[in-house]
Amino acid sequence: MKKLLYILLGLVLLVVIAIGVIVAVINPNDFKPLIADEVKKATGRELVIDGDISWRFWPSLGLSVEKLAFKNPQGFAEPDMLKLDKAEMSVAVTPLLSDQLDIGVVSLYGAHVFIQTLPNGVSNLDGLSGEPTTTEDTANNQTAPAQAESAPADTKPAKAWTITIGGLDIVDASATVRDDKAHTQSEISSLNLNIGKLETGVWVPIDFDVTGKQNALTFNAKGSAEAMIDKEIMKSQLRKLALTASASDAQMKLESATINADQLGLGVPMALSFEAKGNANEMAFDAKGKTSLRVDEAISLISATDMELNTQVSGKGLPRPEMKIGFNGDIEFDNKAKKAALTNMKASVDELNVDGEASVVLADIPKVRFDVHSPKIDVDAFLGTKSAPAEKPASSGGSAGDKPAAPAKKQPLSEVEPDLSALKGLDIAGVITIDDFIASNVQVTDVMANFAVNRGKVAINQFDAKLYGGTINAKGSLDATVSPARYQATKGIKNVEVQPLLMAAANQDMLSGKGSIDVNVSGVGLSEKRLRSGITGTVAINFADGSINGINIPEMIREAKATLKGQRAEYVEETRKTDFSGMSATFNLGKGIASTRNLKMEAPALRVHSEGQTNLLNETLDFNVFVSVVGTSKGQGGKDIDELKDLTIPVKINGTWQAPGYELDVKALLSSNKVLEEKARKEAERGLKKLLGDKAEDDKVKQVTDKLLKGLFN
Repeated sequence: MKKLLYILLGLVLLVVIAIGVIVAVINPNDFKPLIADEVKKATGRELVIDGDISWRFWPSLGLSVEKLAFKNPQGFAEPDMLKLDKAEMSVAVTPLLSDQLDIGVVSLYGAHVFIQTLPNGVSNLDGLSGEPTTTEDTANNQTAPAQAESAPADTKPAKAWTITIGGLDIVDASATVRDDKAHTQSEISSLNLNIGKLETGVWVPIDFDVTGKQNALTFNAKGSAEAMIDKEIMKSQLRKLALTASASDAQMKLESATINADQLGLGVPMALSFEAKGNANEMAFDAKGKTSLRVDEAISLISATDMELNTQVSGKGLPRPEMKIGFNGDIEFDNKAKKAALTNMKASVDELNVDGEASVVLADIPKVRFDVHSPKIDVDAFLGTKSAPAEKPASSGGSAGDKPAAPAKKQPLSEVEPDLSALKGLDIAGVITIDDFIASNVQVTDVMANFAVNRGKVAINQFDAKLYGGTINAKGSLDATVSPARYQATKGIKNVEVQPLLMAAANQDMLSGKGSIDVNVSGVGLSEKRLRSGITGTVAINFADGSINGINIPEMIREAKATLKGQRAEYVEETRKTDFSGMSATFNLGKGIASTRNLKMEAPALRVHSEGQTNLLNETLDFNVFVSVVGTSKGQGGKDIDELKDLTIPVKINGTWQAPGYELDVKALLSSNKVLEEKARKEAERGLKKLLGDKAEDDKVKQVTDKLLKGLFN
């Protein structure tokens, strides 16, 4: 036994002496030319080692290299593709006897990588395969399987080695990726990375910090985590993840961003939280959020539940100087079906609140479906455009016979068609319900809109709402696949209180009462001019128990009565309005004109019939109104007009939409009422005789007076 022990000690001593002799006698730097030649053969590139190569053999096999550079071909911006100040690596000796490869910490100091693509598309990564394979090499490769087949059949497979790495330590590394063809450049100016001992089944600490630049965007980030590496790499996990970052360019500055996760991995619940603060395009933001994320092991189903996001934004370009945005909901993505679904959604922007659900199926044209609801949307209050209660328009008072005010100078109608090309790339359908909606001072309640946009065609399948005591029902379509676009719409408005609607929408009180409107129109073109010139169809109106403000027909009747008697009408200050129990009309639209031949109104003791047109392009009015007295009126105006029973009084309405005017058509009044015309003629003759005296019987004077009377009454 002692002899065996002495033999073993002698062998160990011999090995130690041999290693010592090798280290003392052999200088690893002598292998630099050989290493450079082999790299040249393998890659076609030069490897330059300006520093020392050193090694050690006990208790581990260690190797370190200094000042190493792997060269670029000629024509690239930097001479080196890869360079480093120092690299170290070691392998424990004793574990090798047990089929274990125990690698120590791999350390890289001052490493720099440069990758460039020239304008012609050539990259310094091209051609790294070295010289083409020779015919002899090919033949050797072909004979290798035959030799393998001749091996003994009972050869046992080699025992699998266990490999461990003590860690990775990268200090002050940098990299540049430059694409002159795409005119982009990414840089990492500083990277420090430390990874603990890499073993399967244990938690490995990771720390890093990086500073870099992506074109004009500069950034820096640092973080830490623990990783557990599994033999099945997809089962690996992270925990205690903490990341912080900042970035900036000319338009954006991300002051800080943080992401924290208790655990990351497939098939495990992951609690995530994040914060971000900065500004972009003159808008400052401060956001915080959290969610519970889960990804199944097959990566076929990804879900984010209990998602919560709260953001504060401020800036001049916003509807308000400061705004608060909130979002809550659950998101699920089915990777097999390529479908994302949003459920339990609650979103808010200040006082505006929306809830509902939505889904998206990914395709060439994503398929979007939604069903959303809001209790109240006040656009005026949100945008700060809510106006004070409108004052009563001046046109409601005054006396008859006023000339229409000169219309304000109008800008010409635009002929530019809107760009609807984006609609061709949409497949959207859904329902929107709003309990209370206010825009441009108009309040609408119980709004329900069901619409769809499918590859350039828009369909409003249903639109229902309540409006000032009445209801709205509408349908419509828009075809943007042709140019100019075509549209069609039908709308029914029933029993709406007209005056508060007009006051809210246009600060006009020209009409009051309950109104119903039926619209059936279509057209081609959506420019301002084509909307008016190209629209065709009908608009039927029906109003009850109201008044027309700005026109006092009883007062006009008194003027007509006084005119017929050759008297001056007694002035009584009255409001310029005409009460009615019913009014109806059908307007035909076409060629820029809205015309009617059946406008009718029933008022106390009066019947009104009108025909005429309005030009939709220049907004002028041209209507003839015929007022018939059918009984005694002792109500409105307080004047008895029984003498004018069965009389028809014509009135001309002209002017513009903004400044309508009217006047009594005296000539038509007399010519359409023969008895009154004869009475007026006699009164005129008597007046002329009284004025001319004895000369009235002169033949020449009689010819002149007859001619004058004919001109007046014909």
